[in-house]
Amino acid sequence: MKLEYLILIILLIYYYKTSIKDKLSDDKNKKFIKENLKLGSKIITKSGIIAEVIEIDNPYLLVVTGNNMNQSYLKIEVDSVRAIIDM
Repeated sequence: MKLEYLILIILLIYYYKTSIKDKLSDDKNKKFIKENLKLGSKIITKSGIIAEVIEIDNPYLLVVTGNNMNQSYLKIEVDSVRAIIDM
């Protein structure tokens, strides 16, 4: 009986630590993106779209994606940026 409680407590502590660690790394990534995002930056959105920033209007970005023949312009939120590829 005591062993079951011990295992449950260990699992709860593990879950808590991993969820806190993920939250901290997400916050750090968001801070990095907000500080380093500029015109001409190549980004990847959370949905996987690779684009280039052409206008910054907080909290929105105007990005262009596609090739020279078929370009698409998208207005997205800054929070939907997953990573900056090229600064």
